[in-house]
Amino acid sequence: MVAGVPNVDHPAAATALSVLPLGEDEALTARVRRESESYLYLSAPRNALGEATPFVERDMLELSWQADDGLRSVPADAVAVTDDGLWKVRVTGPASKIQRRDAVRAPIGLSVTLSWDRATLVGSTADLSEGGLLAVFRPHGDLGVGVPFPTRNQSLTLSLDLYSDELVTEVALVRRRPRQDNLHEWSLRFVDLPDPAADLIRSHVFTALRNARARGITAIY
Repeated sequence: MVAGVPNVDHPAAATALSVLPLGEDEALTARVRRESESYLYLSAPRNALGEATPFVERDMLELSWQADDGLRSVPADAVAVTDDGLWKVRVTGPASKIQRRDAVRAPIGLSVTLSWDRATLVGSTADLSEGGLLAVFRPHGDLGVGVPFPTRNQSLTLSLDLYSDELVTEVALVRRRPRQDNLHEWSLRFVDLPDPAADLIRSHVFTALRNARARGITAIY
């Protein structure tokens, strides 16, 4: 195992990460797939479009993750790519606590599917937090006619595309927002979201916020 206390001195296996290559403005998302005595093995980091980024040997990285006591960060070096496509990285310094734990919200567009009874809506998130999301769905001809709208707090099934992971979980409708077009804009809250799923969402949210700040967007929600 990597030296130190997992989830304190370094991210533990299965932890969702925000990955920032030194000198770059855009943070990436990844996950620790496994660890050995000296290395962490990460899924190939992906950008905001879900595209895998090229591997650069000996590139210096900053790995950030949500620990039990807040957001932590640790420096690392890219060592190699394994036969199964994982990034082999070496932790090169001590971890630091960089932010207290918050259910912050960030603008981020991810593919999403919402299902209940006989209805399925397909669309994209407009913003996301570990507490819930705002999503815009494509028109559905039978919705509100042959298929009734879900009631407030009704249990719905959400499938969220997180690039290298797919989250399928229970959500509840908070409100429907009126629009001038035929699209459906709904606020949804997560119901009993498991801790690993919340960690994964926090990683994507933190990455989106970090990238927004790098582009000079300082006032976000």
